[in-house]
Amino acid sequence: MKKRFVILAGILAVSIAAAGCGDKDDDTDETAVEATSAPTPTVTAAVVQMETIESETEEIENVMGTKTETSSSVIITNELGYTISEFYVRANTDDDDTDTWGDDLIDGAFTLEDQEKAIYYYEPDQTDEDGNAVTLWDLWVRFSDEDVSSCFFRKLPLSTIETIRLCIEGDDDDWIPYAIYTTTGSATEVSTLQEVRQRLGLDDEDEDEDEDTEATPTPTPGVTEEAQATATPVPAEEPADTTTSTDDTDDDEETDPAAEVAAQYIGQSLDALISACGSPNGSDYQNEPETGETGYHYYDTFTVSTSVDEDGNETVAGVW
Repeated sequence: MKKRFVILAGILAVSIAAAGCGDKDDDTDETAVEATSAPTPTVTAAVVQMETIESETEEIENVMGTKTETSSSVIITNELGYTISEFYVRANTDDDDTDTWGDDLIDGAFTLEDQEKAIYYYEPDQTDEDGNAVTLWDLWVRFSDEDVSSCFFRKLPLSTIETIRLCIEGDDDDWIPYAIYTTTGSATEVSTLQEVRQRLGLDDEDEDEDEDTEATPTPTPGVTEEAQATATPVPAEEPADTTTSTDDTDDDEETDPAAEVAAQYIGQSLDALISACGSPNGSDYQNEPETGETGYHYYDTFTVSTSVDEDGNETVAGVW
């Protein structure tokens, strides 16, 4: 009987000791886990930053396109003064045929009120029918009010744009639609208003009116036209020279399409021009007392000059 009691007591002691070892091992494991997980704040911070970035786009309820792992996005603000009901995007072309625009990206899902924002997801690496990479895009918007004319926005370097504001100048049927956008990594806004005015020929008309006014001499009372023509210098030759020079310039542009494309980006960022024309063969910069830092970028058939501001933003100043 005593022998059995001793055996049972020994078993109980071993059990208690085993239980105590288990607690010690657990404590050791917890210490190891804590030591391993201690340097993780960096990972946590990255996750918080990602959530912050996602929340900025999640605040925009109006979504066009499909978000994928490879898609890019651009935030669009309606500053046209009317409610947008249809939105189309296509690779740049001069064709206004509505059959070439594809599907309406809104498609009744929402209407974009004046001053409201929408986010558009798209695949950046796209090619045209000839297999060339698409660098310029056109936008077309239609309004809920059918009496308001639709608006076109052409030759936008969409793949470099982060935010874009759709604007108009003028009223009613005489308005000019244009865009103001920022490129990725730059706070400088680029306006297409001047480029649109040039494309519509409005600047040329203004210059022609000024030339006509200067070329017409004021009649002098009591002097015949023949005498006046002899006595008063007639500035008609200067506009004639200007016209000839313009024609020569047009001929040069026709023989050099690349320079013609580059000239359309005067006043816009250098990044936008590079997206359309490719990278230059070489570049150099000079500091000039009056104009500050100026960049010169050399292509095969033309040169691009740029102005650089204090923040390093580079704007196209001229093409020749």
